[in-house]
Amino acid sequence: MALNQTAAAPSHKMRRCLLMAFALIALAITALPTASFAGTDTAGNVLATDNDVDPSGVEGDLYWAGQALNLDDASIDRDIIAAGDTLSIRDCTVGGAVRLAARTIDIAKTTVDGSVTVVGQHVVLNSDSTANCFYAIGETVALHGSTKSAALAGNTVTIDGTVEGDVEVWADKLILGKNAHITGTVNAHVSEDPERAAGAEVGALKIDRTENEDTSTVNDVIGGIVAAALSTCFVALLLELVFPRATASAAGMLHQRPMPLWVSGLLSTIAIVPAVLLLIISIAGLSLAGALLCGVIGIALVSSALAGCAIARMVGHSQNRYAMAAVGGIAAGALTAIPLVGDFISGVTFVFTLGYIIQIIWRNAHLKPQQAANTPGLPSA
Repeated sequence: MALNQTAAAPSHKMRRCLLMAFALIALAITALPTASFAGTDTAGNVLATDNDVDPSGVEGDLYWAGQALNLDDASIDRDIIAAGDTLSIRDCTVGGAVRLAARTIDIAKTTVDGSVTVVGQHVVLNSDSTANCFYAIGETVALHGSTKSAALAGNTVTIDGTVEGDVEVWADKLILGKNAHITGTVNAHVSEDPERAAGAEVGALKIDRTENEDTSTVNDVIGGIVAAALSTCFVALLLELVFPRATASAAGMLHQRPMPLWVSGLLSTIAIVPAVLLLIISIAGLSLAGALLCGVIGIALVSSALAGCAIARMVGHSQNRYAMAAVGGIAAGALTAIPLVGDFISGVTFVFTLGYIIQIIWRNAHLKPQQAANTPGLPSA
C-alpha cells in the first residue's frame, strides 16, 4: 500500500523511532571500509564508495556508501541506492527509483522516473526536480520540486512546490509556501495549525490535530509496568524450566568473565545493521537477511527475561532457582517499562543476551568438548 494511502497516522514516538533506526543505518554504512565493495557487475550495476570516481553514466543500478556523495550531471538508467553523511544529486536523470539515507540530502535539477524515498536529518527536493512520488522522513523536510504524490514526516515540513495529487503529512509544523500548488488533498496530522502563505494553492486541506505532550495517565504507566513485569516473569520462568543450564552459564559468565561478554555483545549489536544491509544489497542474501532479522527479533523478545534471570541467579546463587528467576523477570520487566529509562534498559539487556550467545558460539567453536565442559560459566557441549 502506498504511503499516501495509509489509513492511520503514525504517532510521534513511532516517527522518532524510524528516524533513529535509519540514522543508525546511515551511520553504520559510513563506518564500513570504503574499499570493501567497488566495481561493476555483468548487469551494469555499479557499486562505489568515496574512493571511486563519481560515475557519469550507469546502465544498471548505482549502489553507493561513504561520507559524501556529489553526483553531478550523471545518467542512471535504473535505481540509486545510497547511504552516507551528505548526499547531493544535481542535474541528473534517473530511470528508476531513488532510495537514500543520510544526515543531509539535497536533490536539485534532477528528473526521477520512479519514486524518491529518503530518510535523513535535513531533506530537500529542490526546484526544477521532478519525481513520480516523494516519500521523506527527517527533522526538516522541504519539497520545492514537482511530484505526483507525497508522504512527508518530520518536525518541520515545508511544501513550496507542485504536487499533482494528494499529500500525507505528519509533522509538528507544516508550512505551505507561496509557490505551493497542490491539486489534491493535504491530510495534515500536525500539532499546530499550518502556516499558509498568500498564493499557496491547495485543493483541500484536512487537519488532524495531534498533541506533543504525553497524555498517558499515572494509571496507564503503572498498568504498563505491571503488565511488562508479569509477562517478563513468565518468560524468565519458562527459560529457567526449559534452559536451566543456559541461565546458569549466563549467571556464571556475568560473575566471572563479564568483560568479553559485554564487548562481544556491543560489537555484535553495532555489526547487525551493516550486515543486514549488505545482505539486502547483495540480493542473493535476502533470505539470509530475513533469517538474521528474525534471529535479532527473537533475541530482543527474550533478552530482558534472560538478563533478569541471570542477574538474579548470580546474586541469589544459593536460593531456589525458580524463585530467583521470577524475581529477576519481574525486576527486568518493570525496569524496561519505566518511561525515559526503559529503552536504555532494554538496549542493555539486548547487548547482554547477544554477547552471551556470541560467547557460547565462539567458545564451542574453539574449545574441545571436554574443555568446554570444564569452562566456568559455559554449558557443556
